Amino acid sequence: MTITTEDKIDIQELTARTYIGLDSEDAGGFASGFADDGVFVAPYGEFVGPAAVKEFITKHIAAGKEDGVRHFLTNHVVDAHEEGARYRFYITKMNIATGPVAIATAGGDCIVKRTGQGWRFKRFQLTIDPAMFGDAKPVVAPVAKSA
Repeated sequence: MTITTEDKIDIQELTARTYIGLDSEDAGGFASGFADDGVFVAPYGEFVGPAAVKEFITKHIAAGKEDGVRHFLTNHVVDAHEEGARYRFYITKMNIATGPVAIATAGGDCIVKRTGQGWRFKRFQLTIDPAMFGDAKPVVAPVAKSA
């Protein structure tokens, strides 16, 4: 599959909208970026489909995990993939309520596919850097392969 500049912009905007949803404590906004068969893989578990992603994010928000924070996305790389595109980027989670303090860093390694609603996550693998967990190591799913 050929990936155009417009595709790259659309894919980056998909992720921006997903994280703006999370920063607004809008679980539905976060989950709307997933395809019907989309999978969110994180150290917290694996969630299949937008409804499961929304349920997890709703509980995550209710537990206070997103209070007073904002996510910054950088180092965007989009490559052609047999299922659409492979999209990799970094995430910095900042506390913006009590001063700009980085509280976590992570990476996204995603497979996105074109749907009737535009680009959506088929697989969103979130790897939170080990410093977030002290000595514990995060759960890391197998890395997606590029075409």
